[in-house]
Amino acid sequence: MDVWQLIGRDHANIEHLIHDAPRALNGPGVVRSRERLLDHLVDALEAHAQAVSVGLYAPLGRLPQTRRLVDELSDGHRAFIGQLSDLARRRRKTSEGWLNDFEDATYLVDQHLHRLKHELLPAARTLLSDRQADDAARAFVQARRWALQARHPEPAPRSELDLKVIVCTLAVGVGYLLWQSGFLGGSSRTRAKGRPAADGPVRRRERMLDEGLEDTFPASDPISAQRFT
Repeated sequence: MDVWQLIGRDHANIEHLIHDAPRALNGPGVVRSRERLLDHLVDALEAHAQAVSVGLYAPLGRLPQTRRLVDELSDGHRAFIGQLSDLARRRRKTSEGWLNDFEDATYLVDQHLHRLKHELLPAARTLLSDRQADDAARAFVQARRWALQARHPEPAPRSELDLKVIVCTLAVGVGYLLWQSGFLGGSSRTRAKGRPAADGPVRRRERMLDEGLEDTFPASDPISAQRFT
């Protein structure tokens, strides 16, 4: 897809949002509410402006034939994006005054897109080489992606969060085992000051059994391997 098609696709999306936003219902349970569509419109216009600025304004702004047009389009964008951002911050989006202000702002958007389509793009097709047009398409796509990511950073994937929890849990478990084993400061079960720890019940019974066997069968008189009769 070349840069001209990319710009045309953006324009179609923007025009669709302008058409749907004032007709949408508003409320917390509405999926495509007026508030959400207006936010999408502002996002689309900002991303489009960044992409066009990097892809076309940058090379055409250096040429005397299109420098003034580029400046005027940039000023026009700042004007209507400011109005739409103010509308997005208003709480009451159902009033008649809000709808009138929305129509005023989107009228500026329509003028901007018309000039870009019928003045800037024909000049760009004439002045830019095929290689410059290809570079403009790549720059357009990359700048648009960056703009959207900057406005709505993606949260860490669920799998990444789970991995971090697992790693932290394993680290705590290993540390606890090392501490219990005496590698990290010792514990009540490790030797203190060179003396063995106190015997538990099982160890005490084993020691008493060993002493009893030694008394019954001393080392000087080992147990005979023959059968008793």
